[in-house]
Amino acid sequence: MKLRTETLTMIDLFAAPGGLSLGFHEAGFRPLVAVDIDERGMLTYSHNFPHAKILSGAGGDVREIGAEQLLEAAGMQAGEVDVVVGGPPCQGFSTIGRVKIASLVRVGTWNHMRISQPRFIDDPRNELYKHFVRIVAGVRPKFFVMENVPGMKSYRDGEIVRDIVEDFTRIGYRVLGVEVLNAVWYGVPQRRKRIFFVGTRLRNVRFSWPVITHLDPLDPETPPATVPRAEKVAAATTVGDAILDLPPPLDHRSEDVEVPYPDDDREISEYARLMRRPAPDGRRPGGVFNHVSRFTSERDRRVFGSPEFREGMWWRDLPEHLKRMYGYRDDIFHDKIKRLDRRRPSWTVVAHLYKDGYMYVHPTEPRTITVREAARLQSFPDWFRFMGSRTDQFKQVGNAVPPLMAKAVALEVRKALLTAED
Repeated sequence: MKLRTETLTMIDLFAAPGGLSLGFHEAGFRPLVAVDIDERGMLTYSHNFPHAKILSGAGGDVREIGAEQLLEAAGMQAGEVDVVVGGPPCQGFSTIGRVKIASLVRVGTWNHMRISQPRFIDDPRNELYKHFVRIVAGVRPKFFVMENVPGMKSYRDGEIVRDIVEDFTRIGYRVLGVEVLNAVWYGVPQRRKRIFFVGTRLRNVRFSWPVITHLDPLDPETPPATVPRAEKVAAATTVGDAILDLPPPLDHRSEDVEVPYPDDDREISEYARLMRRPAPDGRRPGGVFNHVSRFTSERDRRVFGSPEFREGMWWRDLPEHLKRMYGYRDDIFHDKIKRLDRRRPSWTVVAHLYKDGYMYVHPTEPRTITVREAARLQSFPDWFRFMGSRTDQFKQVGNAVPPLMAKAVALEVRKALLTAED
């Protein structure tokens, strides 16, 4: 069989700010079309992927987009696109959502149900997932990759996963694998779990999950046997590896301009060198954008600067005299304030960062982390610039798929695609 050597093609749904696309692009895929209703997130996407066709705002609402429109924008015919990727937001995946539907069924007000046991897909809050399936059915890509929250794999002994596999089987796709992966396994300095579904309509496909290359020796959780492990596994990338080479941030009142790298002879980590790599156009960054500090109150400065607030500590661990400066209740706010530990990977970076950074206090400085430091924890390279207000930027970083994690999956998809039969 003749192997293709040209760049492969992709369409990214729910694309902002571009973490999945970046990972796939660095694995040899070219983003043709990117879709997202988030206009500010797509400003970031278009800045970093200037050659992709962008559908955003009202024009990026997948509920209103047909497969024909996407194919026209991509300049392709049905069946020609190599992969459609995306992570559809699905509120109904939560336990509360399922309980609510079941109660409506019992009282007879859930008119969409024909069975007494509701499937998750019948929750109207999961309609974006249904549109993802609809678009895959119309575009007919060779592969699809869908990612989402990890809890759906274990919910009701895998019921949600079986529903999803059934839906893709119905449109002619074989699901090759469903697995919860942890970003830390692929060199990301963060413990972040996501579930991935990989499927294809091609024949004679051999697919495996990306090999685990990094592990946190202090993490008691053992990866599943279904995910292969390298013969020699490196220690997990740490917060210190990720951010301690960065220059001091700009004052909170400053404009977002490039902050030059420190002009000294300090040795930086392998990960920091990776983050400083050249952009796709060959341009090598001389510093970082998105590196403006938040306002730090005098109270916060005193607490964050206290030698009693050590790395890795949470609110629950703080001395009482420091807690009294805030007045939060221990039973509700046990993790309200958390200090990152330079010797460990970060905990999951979430979009709540846009409200406050208390869960991400810098490990060595009396402040919370910047957008650029959060982006480093997500494995976005320094050339990748986030657009919009600082609030927008924090949301985008927290909602993104880590590019290094996406690249690991994309390389395995590429390998499977290039050896399959159409």
